[in-house]
Amino acid sequence: MLPSLSGSSQQFLADLERMNSQLTDVTQQLSSGYRINSVADDPSAVETMLQYQSQISRFQQVQANLNNLKPELQTGDAALQQAMQNVESAIQIASESTSPLANANSRAQLVIQVQGILQNLVNLSASSVNGRYIFSGDLDQQPLYQVDPTHPTGVAQLASASATRSVTDANGVQVWLGKTATEIFDDRNPDSTPANDNVFNAVNTLLLALQNNDSAAAQASIANLKAADGHLNQELGYYGIGEARVADTLNGLTSAMTSVETAMSAVRDTDMPAAAMELNQLTVQQQAAYSSRSKINGMNLFDFLA
Repeated sequence: MLPSLSGSSQQFLADLERMNSQLTDVTQQLSSGYRINSVADDPSAVETMLQYQSQISRFQQVQANLNNLKPELQTGDAALQQAMQNVESAIQIASESTSPLANANSRAQLVIQVQGILQNLVNLSASSVNGRYIFSGDLDQQPLYQVDPTHPTGVAQLASASATRSVTDANGVQVWLGKTATEIFDDRNPDSTPANDNVFNAVNTLLLALQNNDSAAAQASIANLKAADGHLNQELGYYGIGEARVADTLNGLTSAMTSVETAMSAVRDTDMPAAAMELNQLTVQQQAAYSSRSKINGMNLFDFLA
C-alpha cells in the first residue's frame, strides 16, 4: 500500500506535472513551427487568426479568378489586332479596286480576298479559350455569328447575348467586364440598322460593290471601313486597359497577401530562439527537480510514478 503523501510532496508532483506539460507544449511549438496549434493554446488569438485566414482565402480566390482571366484578355487582344489588320487589308483592296488599271477580272480576284476577310472576321468573333467563346458573353458555349450572304451584313446572328460576368478585386471593385461580338463587330444604331462603324457591314458593303463591279460603291465603302477600323482600335484599347488593370490588381494582391501572412505569422508562429531557450530552461529545471528530490517518503520517485 502506498504511503500518504505530504503536502510538500504533493506540491512537488504538481510542479513536476506542470513542467512536463510546458515541455510538451514547447516541444510541439518547435516541431510544428506554430505557437498556436489548438484553440486552447491562445483562445484570445483565435478570432484574429480566423480573420487573417478568411482574408487570405479571399485573396487566393480573387488571384485565381484573375489568373484565369489573363488568357482570355490576351486572346481577345490578339484577335482584335488581327481584326484590324483584316479591315486595313479591306481598305487597301477598296483602293486598288478603284484604280484605272482595275478590271472585271482583277476585281473577281479581289472578291475572293474580301470573302476571306469576312470569314476571318467571323472566325475571330468566335475566338475561344478553354472551351469558352470569349466574345459570346453569357452564352459562352456557342459562337454568335456565321457567314451568310443572304443577310444584309453578310453574316447571320445565331444568338443574342449580353456580357454580365464581372471579375472583381478583393474589395468587390470591378476589374473587368467582357465585350460581346455584337458590341465589337456588329455595332448597331438605336433603330437596329448597322452603324457606320459596323465591321461586318463595312466589309460586306465592299464585297457587294466588287461583286457588282461598282467602283463608286467600292470607293464609298472606304469611309465605313475606316470607321470600323477606328472602332476596333477603341475595343483593342479597352482590352489593353483590362490587361493592365489585371496586372496591377495581381501585384496589389501579392503585396496585400504578404502583409496579412506576415501579420498572421506574428500571431501564430513560434519564436524559435525564445522557444529553444525555454525548452533548455525547462529541461534544466526538470533535471534539477529530479536530482534534489529523488525520494518521497522513502520510495524512489520513479517507482512511485510507475
